[in-house]
Amino acid sequence: MGTTAGEQLTQSRTALQIAGGAAVALALVPGLPKVPFIMVGSVLIVVAQRIKASDARAERERAVVAAQEVAGPQQPDTPEQLIEQMRVHALEILLAPDLVDMVGSGTDQDLLSRVRGLRRKIAMELGLVVPPVRTRDSVDLPRSTYVVKIAGVEVGRGEAPGGRVLALGENLDGIGGTPVVEPVFGLPGKWVPAEMRHAAEMLGATVVDRVSVLITHLGAIIDAHADRLLTREDVRVLTEGVKAVNPSVVEELVPGLLTLGEVQRVLQGLLAERVSIRDLPRIYEGLTLRAKVSTETEGLVEAARASLGPALAAPYAHDGVLRVVTLEPVFEQHLMEAVRPGENGTQLALEPARVDHLLSSLRSTVAQAESSGREAVLVCAPALRPALRRTVVLALPSLPVLSYGEVTGAGLQIETVGVIQDVRALAGQG
Repeated sequence: MGTTAGEQLTQSRTALQIAGGAAVALALVPGLPKVPFIMVGSVLIVVAQRIKASDARAERERAVVAAQEVAGPQQPDTPEQLIEQMRVHALEILLAPDLVDMVGSGTDQDLLSRVRGLRRKIAMELGLVVPPVRTRDSVDLPRSTYVVKIAGVEVGRGEAPGGRVLALGENLDGIGGTPVVEPVFGLPGKWVPAEMRHAAEMLGATVVDRVSVLITHLGAIIDAHADRLLTREDVRVLTEGVKAVNPSVVEELVPGLLTLGEVQRVLQGLLAERVSIRDLPRIYEGLTLRAKVSTETEGLVEAARASLGPALAAPYAHDGVLRVVTLEPVFEQHLMEAVRPGENGTQLALEPARVDHLLSSLRSTVAQAESSGREAVLVCAPALRPALRRTVVLALPSLPVLSYGEVTGAGLQIETVGVIQDVRALAGQG
């Protein structure tokens, strides 16, 4: 026991200092022998100082060894290592060093599992197999910041401060926090301390944890760039899956009529307009019929859309009602006469003033419909739809543009919420 106690005592410089000080203090108590206590206390204090010096010397030696290891001869990079460092990942999340704790197993640290769930959700909705998401830290990012990259290019950035939750609402003046605008829906909110979550909910706010904020942002980015994430290898794998259940349609289409690259461009065109490609057999059947006439990409995309039919309008309907914005018939006819072929498909050859009027009218009409809680789609003639979509996307990238056939074939009740007129007609009325 004496040996063990001595070893433990000599391992702690603080314990020796306390013991030495106590011994010296006891020497000051009347009636106790002063010399023995002063000697014992002095010895303990001296030993503590030597242990301190020894620890400092050992720390310096370890620092020197570490510096030598860092500055030592570097092994030459192998070609495999260089290739791995050069590789550009399809989808990547960069986290500031203080956000690394989000990659864990707790309720607020389940980023990786939530990413896996998001990939499954997108596969079921869009039919797109999202590539594995690489997650790593970056010392170059500001504190509490994350960045999403596609093919090495930044496409989104946000904040997710530790120990806080995002309260979304307009009546948050009663609680402290950092004001912020939610990155996906543009809603006002505050990053408030996690312990104030209940107080924020009592004020009517919607409270979201920081992992959910990042996952929602990532989902919106994938949805907006789904066409960029669809690779040639993905198309091959999807085509093999169709061939396993419907071999005749694949054998007739690929490679007899279309190459995998041409099929990829068609599927990318559908994804660019947020059209699900889950029903590949039906899409391939439509492509087979069209490819026998022409392999022009725009025509193939429209043929694929026609084969999907009611599935295009159904996602935008609510309670069996589809709210639409239409074009005044004379204006629509003028637009059809302005359609011109282009290198990447048909385009609208209009005067800048008429284009500005068209886009501003659409923007105000759609905003008015959305302010009353009613999502709307733009409907036009089939021959006009591709060119009109390329123009509308400049101002309203999320506005769906459907043709009359895609709407009427869905068996939905149509409610017109706005009609876009020609600027010349409005000038004549004035």
